Amino acid sequence: MLKKKPSTVTPSPPLSLSPPPSPYQNDAVSEDAFAMMGPLFPSDLITSILSRLPVKSLGKFKCVSRQWLETITDPYFVSTHRTFSLNNPNLLLLKKTPVLQEAHKKKCTRIDVCSLNFDGSSKNLDFSLYLNDDAECIEMLPSKWDIICFVSENGFYVCNPSTQEMVKLPEASCCTSGEVNAGMGYLKQRDEYVLVHLFDKSLDMHVDNYIGCEVLRLSDGKECKWKMVEANCPFTVRGWGVLVNNVFYWMFWDVYTHPSDDAIISFDLEKEEFGTVLPPEGCFDPHGLWSLVELGGNLCLVDNATRPFTMDIWVMKDYNNQKWVWEYSIDLNGYSNDILKFIIPLEFRDGKILMDAKQESLDCYDVENKCVKRMDHLISGEWTWLRLYNESFFSLGS
Repeated sequence: MLKKKPSTVTPSPPLSLSPPPSPYQNDAVSEDAFAMMGPLFPSDLITSILSRLPVKSLGKFKCVSRQWLETITDPYFVSTHRTFSLNNPNLLLLKKTPVLQEAHKKKCTRIDVCSLNFDGSSKNLDFSLYLNDDAECIEMLPSKWDIICFVSENGFYVCNPSTQEMVKLPEASCCTSGEVNAGMGYLKQRDEYVLVHLFDKSLDMHVDNYIGCEVLRLSDGKECKWKMVEANCPFTVRGWGVLVNNVFYWMFWDVYTHPSDDAIISFDLEKEEFGTVLPPEGCFDPHGLWSLVELGGNLCLVDNATRPFTMDIWVMKDYNNQKWVWEYSIDLNGYSNDILKFIIPLEFRDGKILMDAKQESLDCYDVENKCVKRMDHLISGEWTWLRLYNESFFSLGS
């Protein structure tokens, strides 16, 4: 079992990164050995080997030779590296710890970041970053890509763990209710991240349910800014938004404000319009423990409470006619009561559903054999967030 080393980093100013450990400290292959590969191996083999290495290592290898610099920065190589990374994701563990800046006696938060492969045999990165916010106010939006997003009372931050680069996004609109409702997703066809922010202006407008909406698109190496949407969100939502097929989805917050039996609100990024979605007919309990996730490119409605020790997952199969299919029923008898409500499906891959069990384990449900395999040996210590993550050269333009 991997043990988390105690942090020895002295708190630095906000948005700074602590010096990362050398990626070669536990590797059998040194930089000198890689430098000798040039005359010994054909270029296509070198490219194949390099495409399997972490981005932080490749940043150093650019200095080996002009040939290696051209290879690593070539768009084809970047695309090949991304494809390999997407097919071989890592497990990203994040832990937030409140700290006090001695110089200014101000509260800030250290976030420790650690990346492991799925069998726990390799630690790909381990570093810390700092936010000038109270730890209790910082949350991380769900994601399973190369960019992670933090949100606090002071705004939104994005970080690429591969490059250990972090920036604060342009200031978002002020929310009078103090609640932050947002969603982040990745659009493959446009190679960009989209962040949607819903903000309550009812106190300013002296009317109820005046919820504005703004959108920020983040492209590789380019500047970004918020765009205000004309349409207002008609109802208060709960949870983080889930992006599927260019549409964000949220659960309704207050069941008594529903216009009908609708349970989900949608926002079409292309049309910039809000709509509502009906839940599965005859089974949905608005008072129950239901949540939305994206699995295998599909919108899924997860029920953790209707049936004891069972997780039911409904999949939206027909978006035009809003037709749900009861696809999975996962037996959770192997879990204690205090964990049952905190089991969250993360991803569907290779016939298995990967689940976060209260940041204590990354578990795997085999759809064909209908059994759960616990992988708690991957995680040691108290972690605030657990995500899937892939290596990437994506630049935040900082």
